[in-house]
Amino acid sequence: MSSFYSSPTALADAALLERFFGPEAEDVWEGCDGSWSKVVELAREPRTPAWDALACAIEILHRSFAEQLSARNVLDSPGVVRQFLRTFFEGKPYEIFVVLYLDAQNRLIRAEEAFRGTLTQTSVYPREILRRSLELHAAGVIFSHQHPSGVCEPSSADEVLTNMLKSALTLVDVRVLDHIVVAGDRAVSFAETGRL
Repeated sequence: MSSFYSSPTALADAALLERFFGPEAEDVWEGCDGSWSKVVELAREPRTPAWDALACAIEILHRSFAEQLSARNVLDSPGVVRQFLRTFFEGKPYEIFVVLYLDAQNRLIRAEEAFRGTLTQTSVYPREILRRSLELHAAGVIFSHQHPSGVCEPSSADEVLTNMLKSALTLVDVRVLDHIVVAGDRAVSFAETGRL
């Protein structure tokens, strides 16, 4: 009897999908044009037990990153923050604004999709973020949104929004630690680029 586990790096792309789709894996891979991003996008709306299992695997990965961020200072783990955000955004064709609410030791309390928009923009309401920060007793926040267009550079509107949110949250002693723009496998941090 062969073992179910083998090193993922030793498997071809379709062979990884075979674990979920059996003999249909090659067709699934071709139907996704050989794109892992497309596979994840389709897994966001599971239609069969195989797609549901794949969606569960993605959620397990996402929760493992969240668990790491709730156990330590997120500022000491920028790579984990980026991986966590990528699992939040991957496969979603519309813009989402996410808030990571942090305790006084900068550990993750909760990450939430605060607002959902279109392909190119999202309306963000500072009042809602302020209210939620107070409900969760957050001491700090990290904002993030993705650019489905693939352009990772923050826009001037992103900078204006970040400054407006920072001003509003300062009134209730909630620190804005970063705003990270994600596009595919790239991310730009406002804190690291001196925009914050």
